[in-house]
Amino acid sequence: MFGRKNVVIPKEYEQFNNFPAEKEKLLCIGASTTECKHRVETKLDGSNKALKLYYPKNRGAKVMKYWLPMFGINDSSSANQVISEWIEVNDYYGVISSEDEDKVVREITRTCQKNAYKETDLLASAEKIKTYGAFDLERLGYIVRVCFSLDLLSEQQAWDFLEQLWVQAEMHFDNWDDYMVSFINGQEGLKTNWYSDTLASYLELKKDTSSLLNRYQL
Repeated sequence: MFGRKNVVIPKEYEQFNNFPAEKEKLLCIGASTTECKHRVETKLDGSNKALKLYYPKNRGAKVMKYWLPMFGINDSSSANQVISEWIEVNDYYGVISSEDEDKVVREITRTCQKNAYKETDLLASAEKIKTYGAFDLERLGYIVRVCFSLDLLSEQQAWDFLEQLWVQAEMHFDNWDDYMVSFINGQEGLKTNWYSDTLASYLELKKDTSSLLNRYQL
């Protein structure tokens, strides 16, 4: 009686978010963060496959007013500038400390056990991946979606940015587990838990045989 009403995505959003494979694969970048963060914002599942995110009621206005300005994004011009510069300066060679390496292993083990997911492959990736370049790649994959959905980027700009992110991910990582470990490295290195559910969302997507991360490989 007093439960939260289910949010229904308008049909035009579902129709729009239907892409050919060459575009759909680009949505792998940011998929895990989009799934967890947009769920927090809207209580919606499945947003990882979307370029155009649906914001019910005044949620979009709040994201525009309070969240995007944290990155220096206030309008279309700043969105394009911030994302372009962020892609250009992203660090793919810096490494985390040995102390943070231990934290990454604990985070992987804890989250995998909590989500009934075998941690062997992720721990193997953690043994070799010490860089943190995927942290910004993954965040940008979500930020590009947000900016497009709030009319700060054109559709073509959004796809162009996502393609740049995909090229960098393909260049620096052999597979999605390596990519995700690099993301976790960045999370631990920056001492932030704002994106802490991204790993859990990643595990959900990996368990779903029809997910983007299983359909498209780096």
